[in-house]
Amino acid sequence: MIQKICDTDIFYESVGQGLPVINIHGYGIDHSTLKASLEPVFADRKGFQRIYFDLPGMGRSGTNPRILSSDDMLEVVLQFIDHVIPQGQPFVLTGLSYGGYLARGVLRSMGDRVRALLLICPVIGFRRDHRQLPVFRLWERDEDLVSAMHPDEFETIDQFLTIQTKPVWERFNQEITPSLALSDPGLLEQIRDTEFSFEVDAPKSPFDNPCLILLGRHDVAVGYKDALKIYDNFSDATLVVLGRAGHCLQMEQSELFCAHVRSWLDQIIL
Repeated sequence: MIQKICDTDIFYESVGQGLPVINIHGYGIDHSTLKASLEPVFADRKGFQRIYFDLPGMGRSGTNPRILSSDDMLEVVLQFIDHVIPQGQPFVLTGLSYGGYLARGVLRSMGDRVRALLLICPVIGFRRDHRQLPVFRLWERDEDLVSAMHPDEFETIDQFLTIQTKPVWERFNQEITPSLALSDPGLLEQIRDTEFSFEVDAPKSPFDNPCLILLGRHDVAVGYKDALKIYDNFSDATLVVLGRAGHCLQMEQSELFCAHVRSWLDQIIL
């Protein structure tokens, strides 16, 4: 479905019925990764309406040269939520990477409506030079797979995936690679490194509803140490740093990812 938000065509799809779950994907990709990662968890659960959408200039959403910052991107997200969810109705919120940054912006504006929060490898500070990043660690590599790759393909996963095996590569190639070609490089450059004009991680009071923060120990894109600084902003939070995982932990450690998300869902009162 397409909905005009802030003069921008926003693509979205809805799965299931019940308490809405707004899912915000990362920078430069689209909703495919979140949908592929979360739908297996929701497959045997009733009572949740999963709403996946593409941010402006990404996936099948339109672009807009007037979107110049993370503030502008957040405004689109806030207006989108107001369109797809009746005013005042509660919802669950998930954010992946840059989506985790935007999700905390949503929480600041609509915190009284957010029933639960899931942050997956969240960006804490959008400026890359503000991040504490670990040294890359390769845990597993299928040498036959890597040797058969085109150099451009290998460059995409090298220093990014800590588990370089066929199952992980196939998911990466299905869920992320196609979306990279759909993104508008002009819009991405406009918003790159633009942090919110307000302090997103200085709430007046802690968020009291269930929160799960999943981090990769070897995530060289956003790191994990910065997320420890915001942990006290969530009074009912579980923070997990997965070993042998990087920025694609939902692919590299899919069983642990699903187990933790299921446990988080068990805490949500429908």
